[in-house]
Amino acid sequence: MDQHVSELLRSLPGKVFLPGNERYTESLQSYFSAQETQVKPACIVRPGTTGDVVCTLSLLVQANRLQGIGSVKFAVRSGGHACFAGSANVADGVTIDLRDLDLIELSQDSSQVSVGTGASWGQVYRALDPLGLAIPGGRHSQVGVGGLTLGGGLSHFSGHVGLVCDNVLEYEVVLASGLIVRVTQSDADNSDLLYALRGGSNNFGIVTRFTFRTFAQGHLWGGILIHPIETSAQQLRAFYDFCGDSYDPNASLIHSFGMSSEQGSGFVNSLVYSKPEHDPAVVKPFTDIQPIYQNTLRELSLTTLTSEQDAFNENGLCQIMIATTYYLYLPLLHRTYDLWQTSCDSVRDCEGIVWSTTLQAITPTIIAHSPFLQDAIPNLPANANKTVVVAQLTGTWKDPQDTAMVEAVALKLIDGIDLEAQAANMQTGYIYLNYAHAGQNVFGDGRRKERLRQVSRKYDPEGVFQRAVPGAFKLF
Repeated sequence: MDQHVSELLRSLPGKVFLPGNERYTESLQSYFSAQETQVKPACIVRPGTTGDVVCTLSLLVQANRLQGIGSVKFAVRSGGHACFAGSANVADGVTIDLRDLDLIELSQDSSQVSVGTGASWGQVYRALDPLGLAIPGGRHSQVGVGGLTLGGGLSHFSGHVGLVCDNVLEYEVVLASGLIVRVTQSDADNSDLLYALRGGSNNFGIVTRFTFRTFAQGHLWGGILIHPIETSAQQLRAFYDFCGDSYDPNASLIHSFGMSSEQGSGFVNSLVYSKPEHDPAVVKPFTDIQPIYQNTLRELSLTTLTSEQDAFNENGLCQIMIATTYYLYLPLLHRTYDLWQTSCDSVRDCEGIVWSTTLQAITPTIIAHSPFLQDAIPNLPANANKTVVVAQLTGTWKDPQDTAMVEAVALKLIDGIDLEAQAANMQTGYIYLNYAHAGQNVFGDGRRKERLRQVSRKYDPEGVFQRAVPGAFKLF
């Protein structure tokens, strides 16, 4: 590895950082989870241009060809928000930190915006908010553009425009061959690559830039409501009704029930209405639930809203995210809550534990706006009029010695939810990649996975991104 690091240092002066360097340390400490921070690469490369990415990738591919594909490992990161160790970092290999690729450029007619893959969503919103524009993106400002977009990407605007990846007009991607390809919706020659980049993660190349369609967006109405845990029956009913036939596409809801060793248990509803309509009707079922411990609902900008959401995500702690999905069914919501309550007993004594389950709705309206979801949900054709519920478990804790136990409890909880969904004949076969944990089969085993494998073989015939890039989720 020393030889390859030396070659990178010669070819990219001032952009390759070794252990002990401040830029190396800053990059490691910027990961969301302690597990990723503890992974120590041999060096970290900070490319500043697409050309730098070409140079870096070409050297790494050449090294792999000399020693055998997969012998020189590397990782690619944007915001570094994935939790599990090795998701966007690599021990003793080369980590490519894309955060300097953060240029945001608006087209002359303001209908499109080009965004570097290393930008954060906060940077994007701060650039577009003053212009009365937006694009669908992360609900937390610190999340990176690259990872969320390549995983699919739920947003506050999914009811109108589908997922984030459905709104990408062009991908600039560097292939393992070193070729820069600009993949557009009108590009018939690369239509298969366009298909694969939508929700296909890091399996096909290094995406350096996205071009999104913009839309007019002023202030919103949103914030959080916090209620006592004893309101569970009313809460789950309100969530169920929110997702029903009267679903309002202007509304988005992140519905959470959680337990904190320091603050106790409760329900947290993050409600957003994409118009500055004060107290919209969709909020009333939640504000009617009493008592309310905290209510921050008000008119605000997207920048302010997403910055406030960052307060729920403290960086540098041990973290886990894992998720499953099922079709909307009220008894199954209650079983999810019961299983979470049982799991709390197993982790309650972990120092600094915060343990929560979040429910989000992918309604038929959202699916209708999302070609990606229409393809990615395996059982969809027979259930096109049903709402998909994303059930996500998140946990944070302080002591790394608790990690194995906490992860086992999380896996048991998700397995239990899956068994309940199977018993109720409500399983969807879909896993939302952005919330998935290592080892989850996010691509399934059917037609879509095989099609993605075909694209991989065509654009990366040597399997560089399958064998030399172990992070995220692989196709083979």
